[in-house]
Amino acid sequence: MQNGSGPMGMNLTSDTHLIEDVSRAINLEVHTYNFYQRLIQLTPNEQFRQIILRIQHDEIKHYHWFTMILRMMGGQEPQITFGEIPRDFKQGVQKAIQNELEASAYYQDIASKATTHYVQMHFIHASHDEQRHATWLQNILMMDNMKMNNSSSGEILEGLKVAENPAFPIGSKAIINAEHMPNMKGAEATIIGAYDTTVYMVDYISTTGEMVKNHKWLVESELSPK
Repeated sequence: MQNGSGPMGMNLTSDTHLIEDVSRAINLEVHTYNFYQRLIQLTPNEQFRQIILRIQHDEIKHYHWFTMILRMMGGQEPQITFGEIPRDFKQGVQKAIQNELEASAYYQDIASKATTHYVQMHFIHASHDEQRHATWLQNILMMDNMKMNNSSSGEILEGLKVAENPAFPIGSKAIINAEHMPNMKGAEATIIGAYDTTVYMVDYISTTGEMVKNHKWLVESELSPK
């Protein structure tokens, strides 16, 4: 084990006050990896599986970053404890979104307390990854809620009206500029449906009392006046 020195003789001993936080972050990454391993087994389609595999790959990357940082601080590798495992796909995705947002905030907090750029940089990058993961997972829920898993059938989605003069006609090709899903930006798309609707982004308190921020997207048929 290295004694507080890293690449090119970098010294992280000034951040030894973060050893406990970094140890907890390592535990979180192991729990998250195992959580997604089970979620992959529960995943109903290949598209969702590929998204979760991409997220899981990032969690492995974070684990290696944090383990290296802990060694460079002179800390001992933590005892890994058992974490929660999902039993239902949709509930698992909802829990994963909450976990990702909490991890993002926690990593930002560690970065704010770090005194070395090396630690700050890695925890800020990890925080941004977790925010992106939450967005990807929110879109999995959106597709699942709107029953778009098998939308290639061309069937009209419930609650949507067919657009009379869409900018992109049915059957035409387009290049995707959005990047809220892995490997989406720059891909060629075939237009299989065009609809007139309004979509909403919402904050809500779940039925279990959990606050969910910036959930994307709900169509009007999924909302009722209060």
